[in-house]
Amino acid sequence: MSEPFKLFRLQQVDSQIDQTKSRLTEIENTLKDETELSLAQRNFEETEKKLVTAQKGLKRSEDEVEAVQIKIELNQSNLYGGKVTNPKELQDLQQEAAAHKRYLTTLEDKLLEKMVALEDAESGYEASQTRLEDTQKLIAERNKALTIEQANLLKDLERLIGERQAAIPSIPSDDLELYEKLRAKRAGVAVAKVKDKTCTACGAVLPHALAQASRSPNKISRCETCGRILYSR
Repeated sequence: MSEPFKLFRLQQVDSQIDQTKSRLTEIENTLKDETELSLAQRNFEETEKKLVTAQKGLKRSEDEVEAVQIKIELNQSNLYGGKVTNPKELQDLQQEAAAHKRYLTTLEDKLLEKMVALEDAESGYEASQTRLEDTQKLIAERNKALTIEQANLLKDLERLIGERQAAIPSIPSDDLELYEKLRAKRAGVAVAKVKDKTCTACGAVLPHALAQASRSPNKISRCETCGRILYSR
């Protein structure tokens, strides 16, 4: 097995490790993220408060209407019950009755508004409740799938780390040191394949001699543009 190939194989393993770790981080962040659920919960709580407020408002209006209706009934009883005969008192009762009826009309209009407001609040509450339940269900299903994926990726990571540890002893220390430095400088990619005399990492066209040198099983060749170790079959 050539020295460049050993490094290329190590690069493949390390790239898989990087990708696996990156995906595990994404999964962990997603599992921790409760933004969507919090928004749905907050919206539900707000509509619930609006519903309670609308219910109280309607009850208050109903009580006000009932109170005026009782006053009207009492007024009518006094007006037509025969107990009051004084013309001035009768006139006052008639005026009072007219005022109560006008006020009752106003209260009944407000009661109708409160009824409409309650219907709107009930509709909003039911919609937010459904949205919350759907969100909880979707998140539970998503998290279940992510947890399974997470477990599989952890197994893959353990296997890949084992492959890396097995590969390290066969690589000369100087080559490994260079590889690690390049990985740190070049976004994790220290080894690049050569295809059609081109460095596949940076796209630079290699001189003929360098392209030929990259085929050597014992010599490490590097791209003149990006500095990466070159591997050619």
